[in-house]
Amino acid sequence: MKKTNIQVLGSGCPTCKTLYNKVLEITQQIDSNLEVEYITDVIKIVELGAMSSPVFAINNSIITAGKIPDEEEIKNAILEKLN
Repeated sequence: MKKTNIQVLGSGCPTCKTLYNKVLEITQQIDSNLEVEYITDVIKIVELGAMSSPVFAINNSIITAGKIPDEEEIKNAILEKLN
């Protein structure tokens, strides 16, 4: 099975950390072996093509940018990529 790369990218601000913690919590509920990467490197954010943060991405594909998605949106995006 291909490894799913879940990422939260941001500047390290409280909003970015909130999104990271939310994504981490949801991934643990789905599968405790899933890892969430927290990236604060602005160059990586720009490379993905995001114009605002925080960014929630899976397999280097932006799911949301500039907002904290609700739990259902996060969960559905992860489950879709896993299947």
